[in-house]
Amino acid sequence: MNKVTLIFISLVFLLTACQPTNSNIMTLEELLTSFKEHHLQLKESKVSDHNIFGMKLNGGRPSSYELDGKLLLVFIYDSPKAREKGLEDFHHKTAAANLVAYNLYEANNVLLFYVHERDLSLEVEVDDKIQKAVRKLVN
Repeated sequence: MNKVTLIFISLVFLLTACQPTNSNIMTLEELLTSFKEHHLQLKESKVSDHNIFGMKLNGGRPSSYELDGKLLLVFIYDSPKAREKGLEDFHHKTAAANLVAYNLYEANNVLLFYVHERDLSLEVEVDDKIQKAVRKLVN
């Protein structure tokens, strides 16, 4: 009887240890799937290290894509706190820069920049779809 109890307790510990520690952490694959589900066609692209949006933020480099001919940069961090530090790093590094127009999206551990370069008074056509794709992963 003690052997069965010990095996059962060990099995419970093993199963609970295999559970993810934070279910709110998003992966790049989950984000890309959500974009696809919202009919946002992404094309992998390269971003130059000299591009201000392609620089390292909080030690991480972005994955870069093209969306409607414009640059979409995705930073995936280990935690929401690391994402916040990445955004602080961006603001610090670009404080004196004259940036082109972009939209910023944040969710859990993900930081996204959509560099649309449009007049700020104009609405960005894919903005709602990007927001919905990101929000889907938060819920």
